[in-house]
Amino acid sequence: MDPKPLPHLQTYTAETHADRTAALRLVADSIAQQRQTAAKALITHPLNLSVYLAAVAIVAKSLWRTQDDLFLLLTTLAGLTSIYLVAIRFAVGGYLALAEQIGWDWLGEDRVLVVKWGEEIIGAVVLGWADNSEGARKRGTRRRRGKAVVRAWTVKLKYRGKGVGEALLEEAVKVAGERGADGIVWDGEHANSKRILPWIYNGFLDKQERRAEKKLEKVADEKGNFRQRRSSPTWGSR
Repeated sequence: MDPKPLPHLQTYTAETHADRTAALRLVADSIAQQRQTAAKALITHPLNLSVYLAAVAIVAKSLWRTQDDLFLLLTTLAGLTSIYLVAIRFAVGGYLALAEQIGWDWLGEDRVLVVKWGEEIIGAVVLGWADNSEGARKRGTRRRRGKAVVRAWTVKLKYRGKGVGEALLEEAVKVAGERGADGIVWDGEHANSKRILPWIYNGFLDKQERRAEKKLEKVADEKGNFRQRRSSPTWGSR
C-alpha cells in the first residue's frame, strides 16, 4: 500500500473570507496564549514566591501545634494556594479581552498573508502600510512612498520552530518590495505589543518581541529589495 502523500505547503495572500477569518483567529489565539506566559511569570517570579512562602510560613506557625492539627493545616494551605492561583488568573485575564478585539474592524483593509498546510491555515502575517506623507495617502497608488508595517505575525503552536514563521516574513518582505516600500518594520502597536502586567513580569514576552524584531531585520536585509536601506538615518522611523 502506497504511503499517503504529505499535504502541500502554500504561502499566499488570503483573499477569501474563510482564509482571512482563519488568520484572524490565529492572531487572536496568539494573544490569548500570552495569558499563559504571563501567568507562569507571576507564579515563578521570586517576589511573588517570597510573599506566598511567607504566608505559608505564617499559617503553619499559627495552626501547627500537634499532629491533630495536620488536617486543618493542609486544608488551610490548599485554600491559600487556590486563592493565589485564582488571583493570578484574574490578573492575566486582560489578555482574553485583548484577543476578543481582533476582528474585521481591527483588520481594516490590510493585507493578510497565510501559510496553508493541506487544508489548514497554520500561520499568518497582517501587513499594513505607513505612508511618509499625507499626500501619499491621498494619491492611493499601488507603488507609493512609505514603509510596510507588520501588525501581526503568528504560527500555530505545534508548527513553531519549523521555519514556517520565517517563510511568512520572507513573503511579507517580498510583498512590501513589490509595493515599492522604503522598508518593512514592526508596527509600534502590533497585535501582541500590549502588556497587562507591570514591567517586572514581562521579561519573557519582551524577549520574544526583541527576537521577532531581529528576525524581521535579518530577513529584510537578506531578502528585501527596498529603495532605502537600514544604513539610512531614517530607516525604521514611522
